[in-house]
Amino acid sequence: MAKELDLPHNFVGRIDGSVPVKGREATLKTSPIILMTPDVCHAWLMYRLALPVVRDFVGSLDTLVMDEAHTLEGVFGSNFAFLIRRLKSARSHLTKDARGALQLVAATATIREPEEHMQRLTSTPFTAVTEKQDGSPQSRRVVAHIGCSEGEEFEVTTELQRQLLRNRKEGSSISFVDSRKGAEVLALAIKDPDVLPYRAGFVADDRAKIEQRLQEGTLKGVISTSALELGIDLPHLTVGINVGVPATRKSYRQRLGRVGRGGPGYFVVVAPPNAFSSFGTDFQEYHGLSVEASYLYLDNRFMQYAHGRCLATEQESLGAPLRTPRRADWPSGFDELYAVAQPGGNRPTDFDAIAALGGDNPHYGYPLRNVGELNYQIKHHKDAESIGEVNQIQALRECYPGGTYLHLTRAYEVKKWVAGTVDQPYIQVAHTHPNRRTRPRVRTWVNAEQDGVQDSNFLRGSHGFLVESTMLITQRVEGYVDDTTGNSFNYKELQQRNPNLRAQSRNFRTTGVVLCLDRSWFKNGNKRDFVNRLRDVFVREYSVAGQDVGVSWSNISVPWWDRGGVPGGCVAIFDETYGSLRLTERIFDRLKHLLDRMVAGATADGDEELRDVSARVKGELLDFRPDALQQELAAAPKGYEQVFRKGSTVCYRKVGAMAVDVVIIQPTILEGQLMYQVEIRQKLGQSPVKNWISASAVEPSANTADWSYSWWNRETQEYEDRPESDENSLADD
Repeated sequence: MAKELDLPHNFVGRIDGSVPVKGREATLKTSPIILMTPDVCHAWLMYRLALPVVRDFVGSLDTLVMDEAHTLEGVFGSNFAFLIRRLKSARSHLTKDARGALQLVAATATIREPEEHMQRLTSTPFTAVTEKQDGSPQSRRVVAHIGCSEGEEFEVTTELQRQLLRNRKEGSSISFVDSRKGAEVLALAIKDPDVLPYRAGFVADDRAKIEQRLQEGTLKGVISTSALELGIDLPHLTVGINVGVPATRKSYRQRLGRVGRGGPGYFVVVAPPNAFSSFGTDFQEYHGLSVEASYLYLDNRFMQYAHGRCLATEQESLGAPLRTPRRADWPSGFDELYAVAQPGGNRPTDFDAIAALGGDNPHYGYPLRNVGELNYQIKHHKDAESIGEVNQIQALRECYPGGTYLHLTRAYEVKKWVAGTVDQPYIQVAHTHPNRRTRPRVRTWVNAEQDGVQDSNFLRGSHGFLVESTMLITQRVEGYVDDTTGNSFNYKELQQRNPNLRAQSRNFRTTGVVLCLDRSWFKNGNKRDFVNRLRDVFVREYSVAGQDVGVSWSNISVPWWDRGGVPGGCVAIFDETYGSLRLTERIFDRLKHLLDRMVAGATADGDEELRDVSARVKGELLDFRPDALQQELAAAPKGYEQVFRKGSTVCYRKVGAMAVDVVIIQPTILEGQLMYQVEIRQKLGQSPVKNWISASAVEPSANTADWSYSWWNRETQEYEDRPESDENSLADD
C-alpha cells in the first residue's frame, strides 16, 4: 500500500498473526497507518492496554476502516460488535473525550440495508455511499450454470480444471468449494503442483506463500473455501468455478467478484440442472436477486460474559472505574453480566465452563470467531511446530481418532487427542498413504428443556406441536468408515487394541426448533431428507452459514409429548453455537413460507415424496395455535437436593479440554459446596480413577438414557424416595 501511494516504506505497517510479537510494538511507534486483523486487535492489542506504546496508539486513533464489512455478521460479527465498543471505550477514557468521536468507515459491496446494520454493529450512525456513486472500474463477466448429474460436481470441476491447465495461455483460475476437506480432495484429484488448496486452518507462513504466488501470477490455480472470497486483490484470476450452488447470495456475489478484476472474466456454477429450482428459483433470477440481510445476535449471554471478562481486564489496565463505560451503547443485559464477569462477581454455575475457557487471559481464551469452543493445534508430536488448527466442531468432523486428515494435499492419520494439560490442546498426526480416505460416524442427541421455551414460541395442534426452546445437544463421533476399503470401525472395539482410539464428544446448550407430528406418514417417512432440505432452504433464504445450523431426525427427547420420552415423529434444527445466537428462531416464525419453498423446489425436481410431505406438514400447521405452557418449576423441599442418580453417565468439563464422560458414584457437601465422587475411565487395562469434582462442572448429556435425577437428603447424605411435601415439590425426571 505504501509503495502504491508513494509513501515511505514504514508509513503503512501490518500487524496480524504472522507478525512476531516483538515487532508489533515497533510498528505501532513508526507507522501512522496500521493494517490489523480484528483477531489481533482483540487478542493482542486490547490485552496490552497497560503498555505505554499501546495506550499512545489507541489514544491517538482518529479513523478506523472496516474492509469487507459484510463479513461482520453471525458469530464473528457479533463478537466484533463488542470489540469495537470496548475499543471506543478505551479510546474515550485515554483522551478524556478531548479528540472527538472516532471516525468509522466501512467498505463492502454486499450488505443489505448497510446503514442500519453498521449502526447496530458499531453503535455509530452511518451514511451509505450507494452503487450509483460507485466509480470503481468494471470489467465484463460471463456467468453460466453447467449442469451435471447429482454427485458428479467434483468430477466435472476436476475435468474443467484440467482443460484450463492444458489450454492456459495467461491468467489463473479459482475453484470454490464449501468444505475444508473438499478443497483438499479437489486439489489432490487435479494432481498439479501449481494448483493448491487454500482454506482456514493453515499456518500463516503457508497462507502467505500461496497468496504471494497468486498475486504474482505464478500459481496456475487455487481451490478455495470462502477464505478467498474477500480481502485480496488478485488481478490474474480470469476464470472462476463454483462446486454446487453457493450457500448464500452474498457468497455468490463475492466469489463472482474475484474474477475479471483486471479484464474480462468467466464464472460458472457446476451443479445439477435442478440445483436452483430445488430452492424455488432459477439461475437467472438467483443472479439478479439482492443479497440477504445481515444478522447479529448481541443478546447471547455467553458472548456477553466473555466480553465482560475482557472489558474488566481492560478497565483495570487503564486504571478506569470497573463500572460499565457509558461511552458506548451496550446491548440489553450486558450490565448485569459485566458485573458477574468481574473479579468477585456472583457467577451463576452455568457460566463455569466458559469461565474456565477464559482462564487468566480471556482475550486469548475467547476468540472472535467462535463462542466457548476449544481450539486444537495439529502437530506431529508435542514439541513440533503446529501445521494447522481446528476448533471443536471441525475436530469432530475432520480430525477424529484413526481418521485421515488432509492438509496442503498431504494425508495424515490422526493418532490421538491431547488435552487437559498446561499446554494448548493438540491433535497428534502422522503421514499416511496419500489415497486413504475416511469419514466420521457422528451421532447426535437432542434434549429439549421444558423450562426453556423462548418468548412463548409454542404452537400446538391436534396431532403435534412446534416449539422454539433451549436444548442440550450431544454430538459424538463413535467411529469412522474407511472409504478405501468400505470397512466401518467402532471406537468401542478399536480402543481394545489402542486406547487412543476412543469416542470424542461435544456437549453444549443452545436453542432450536422442534417439530413433532403424531402422524404415521411423518413418523415412518424420510424425516432425514425432510429436515436436511428444510435446513438447506432456510440457510439460503436467510444468509445463514450452513455449518452454524445442525439438524437431527432421531434421538430427540421432548417433555411436551403426551407420553413423554423420545417420540419417533420429531425433527429438530438448532444453532451449532455454544449458548446460541437464536439463528433458528426464524424457522419458527417463517416455517410456512419455508415449506412453500420446499414444495416449489420438490415439484420442480419431480420429488413427489418430499413435495407431498412438505405440503402435508404445512396443512398440519394450519391447525396449530398458541399454547400457554405452565413452566414454573418450584423450589426443592427444604433440606433436599435434586442430584444425579448413582450410576448416571454425565459430562465433566475439564479446564482446557473437551467434556469427558464420568460415572456418578455419590454426592456430598464439602465446605458448603455440592460435590460428586465420580469414576473417570482411563486407559485400557487400568482401573477407573475416582475423583471428587464440583457439581458445577458436571452437566447431563442430551442422551437421556445415560442419566436420571433423584432426591438426596443434605443432612443424612443419602438418596431417598421423593419426599412428602406440598405443591412446591419437584417431580423426578
